[in-house]
Amino acid sequence: MRDLRSSILQRHRGTSGSAPGFTLIEVIVAIVVLAIMATMLVTFMNVSVTRSAEPVLVAQRGAYLNSIMENMTADFKQLMATDNSPMATFMSRVGAAGTTQTYYSKNNYPYTVVERHRISFPSGNSVTEQVDGNGRTLKVSIDYQGLTLTALFAE
Repeated sequence: MRDLRSSILQRHRGTSGSAPGFTLIEVIVAIVVLAIMATMLVTFMNVSVTRSAEPVLVAQRGAYLNSIMENMTADFKQLMATDNSPMATFMSRVGAAGTTQTYYSKNNYPYTVVERHRISFPSGNSVTEQVDGNGRTLKVSIDYQGLTLTALFAE
């Protein structure tokens, strides 16, 4: 019986006679490797999460810019139906080029009028605009936090 027990222990311990398992050095190396990989993962995920918000913010700014232009268009249509000189009134409400305005927006979120002038399209083969003080079309470009939108308003 004693021979059977020593034979089982011999197989369980292996040929060197040591107990099965990992050495302390192997465990420490594994922990260090896991720590380095975890640090790399956290750094990568932090950058990815931060940049993932940028498209959402651009979309929000674009939607807000579009709502400003929709307010302008609705006001222009209303002026065309009710005002004696709708283009002059609308131009004064839009504001001068290079100014910051809040007439068509929320007061906390102003926009900048980039361009506001009357234009005309002379006859000919090429379609080009020219600034014309008597033109029947008003070109308005507005900017909100780096996004620009242009619209044409015709009498």
